[in-house]
Amino acid sequence: MKKFHLKTGIIILALSLMINQYLLAQLTIDEIVSKHLDVVGFHSDEQSIKSVEIIGNFTQNNFKFPIKMWAIMPDHLHLNMVYNGLNFLKSSNGKTDWEYNPMKDTLQVKNGEPGEADDFYSRWTGGLTEFRNGKVTGKLLGIFTVEDIDTYKLKVQKADKTRIYYIDKLSYILIRVDDDEDAKKTTYYSDYKKVNSLLLPHKMEGFESGKLTILMEFDTIKVNIPINKDLFKVPTKE
Repeated sequence: MKKFHLKTGIIILALSLMINQYLLAQLTIDEIVSKHLDVVGFHSDEQSIKSVEIIGNFTQNNFKFPIKMWAIMPDHLHLNMVYNGLNFLKSSNGKTDWEYNPMKDTLQVKNGEPGEADDFYSRWTGGLTEFRNGKVTGKLLGIFTVEDIDTYKLKVQKADKTRIYYIDKLSYILIRVDDDEDAKKTTYYSDYKKVNSLLLPHKMEGFESGKLTILMEFDTIKVNIPINKDLFKVPTKE
């Protein structure tokens, strides 16, 4: 009887693997990305995020800071981080970057680079909308288990940069992104919640060589709201 059960188990396992490979072969990376974008709400460019306000907490080296963020895509990004009741500010408008340190009462201004808000947007949402409009290319590497979740493992290429994406095989939400094929820098995405018609991660965990380095937890997210561009101007010290 035991031998029968053993043989039956082996047969079932073999059949499962065959079915799994068959189903995998039936899906292309385009279909997987398309299903992912449909699930999270980015059906087309009209559903993209044009502006965002985020309130939450930022944790690094065991220090937790309240943080507020405002962004207008593609270039405007403003951060307000609170420490000991003081507001540390960092801002970019695509032409000028500036930082204010209230502890030293110093204001640093330098030439900026365009795309700061888009970079954050890509990191936060995964940036797979660029796959749809042809800005990136990629291929399906197979099925990989992440935290006991079966995921589609995708290799995505943009210019000379490569990222590895892991998309939940059942829900099609993004679980993890590796900044390189060696997985030295990894970001985990979780706590997905609806914001308007979009399903957005409210928790991001950044790891380097397996060690947690950055944790971002978002309490409130508002998208496509009016944001005053005066927020991004270099302040005048009194």
